[in-house]
Amino acid sequence: MTPRPVHAVLVVLLAGAVALVLAEGRRTREDPQAVLKALRVAQGPLLPPALRAGAALASDPARYPRERLHELIDGAAEAYLARGFEACVAATYAFAAGGAGPLEVAAEAHRFGNESSALSQLEAERPSAAFPVAGLSAAVSDGSVLLSVAGRDLLKLTSLEPSARGREALRSLALAWHEEMKP
Repeated sequence: MTPRPVHAVLVVLLAGAVALVLAEGRRTREDPQAVLKALRVAQGPLLPPALRAGAALASDPARYPRERLHELIDGAAEAYLARGFEACVAATYAFAAGGAGPLEVAAEAHRFGNESSALSQLEAERPSAAFPVAGLSAAVSDGSVLLSVAGRDLLKLTSLEPSARGREALRSLALAWHEEMKP
């Protein structure tokens, strides 16, 4: 069989396609740090590092899959599960001592099946005296509890010190969490 002009055209097209794939494969399209961050966010809910939140330290995070949620919120787990709860991570943050000593904030990040389920849970838990939190969308607080949604994750922060210092610790932690959630 003798080569025809159509065969030469096919060989040239194939060589061009291979060259294009090789050129694209060598070009970096994503920042490796951004890729790692996106993978961490995708693997489940997360909480920010203590220093990023302005806290002196944080406890080791405890993870709660669907099957163990009742260990964290016994009695209220059914409402979470009914809304498509998938997983949770919880930790306690300690903020530097002030006039009244160290301030602790309990933090929980809950992952739901979709954003509307997370927003629904926020509305179900919304404190009656809650007000929007400046600088954060989908966030409300009454000074002791702060609830916020980012995508399909719900952040719940609880401070035992209902003061200006406690409100600032809640806001600082929520801002750091939202920053951590950005892809």
